[in-house]
Amino acid sequence: MSDTKYEKMTDFTLTNYDRPSSLNLTFTATNNGKIGTVVFKVPPNIYNVSGGGLKGVFTTVQFHFHWGSNDSIGSEHTLDGKAFAAELHFVSYNTKYSEFKDAKNKSDGLAVLGVFIEVGDRKNQAFSFLDEYLGKLVNSSSSVRNITTFALAPMLPWTTLHKFFRYHGSLTIPGCDESVTWTLFNDSVQISREQIECLRSLAYASGKKMVNNYRPVQPLNTRTVKNSFLHPSCPLLNSTSIIIDRNAGLFSLLLLSALFKH
Repeated sequence: MSDTKYEKMTDFTLTNYDRPSSLNLTFTATNNGKIGTVVFKVPPNIYNVSGGGLKGVFTTVQFHFHWGSNDSIGSEHTLDGKAFAAELHFVSYNTKYSEFKDAKNKSDGLAVLGVFIEVGDRKNQAFSFLDEYLGKLVNSSSSVRNITTFALAPMLPWTTLHKFFRYHGSLTIPGCDESVTWTLFNDSVQISREQIECLRSLAYASGKKMVNNYRPVQPLNTRTVKNSFLHPSCPLLNSTSIIIDRNAGLFSLLLLSALFKH
């Protein structure tokens, strides 16, 4: 265990995250029923992430979701003991390396932005692609190609990106080293009941309904978790990877599970 640590960090710079179809590019969405998620691949060297305490410029190559069978479970982290219905991960690699496969086993190779998702009353237009494309991705290994690009920024808690937790961890791919700089934003976003059900309608390769695709807790060696903001009652970040004990002022870390395939 180690003391919690506040660290002032620069603002994030998210290049092209706010640009939609004007980029004249396309995405590809795939139901990866073997690892259990839906992956949206984006062209590299277009959507870049820097600042926010990251060391270098990282280019986003995909985003994917984890979700539960009901609204009380699904996220791979919790805040103050609260789990969220889903969690969104934007996966990027360090541009000092030529491609993802070269970066994935380097200690500074990857960066993941994590967003908590709650279920609300209104449809979130930023996630309208769930309604539009997931009906075509129910079966494992199905794909939709040539998806007109849409802005990524509205899927983030855009006005409070300065409030986040940071730690160094790993993806759960066999043989993958501790290569991920994790960012978990404190504030959540909302999608509608219909939109979360689009995710829950997907199936694994076995035909079983794809739900609860988040990793259970696995112990790891302790490490430092940083928070970028000061608050009189800074929330606890608990997860499949991190447990923060606010009362004791100590962090105990466990392995984060990020299912990923590129």
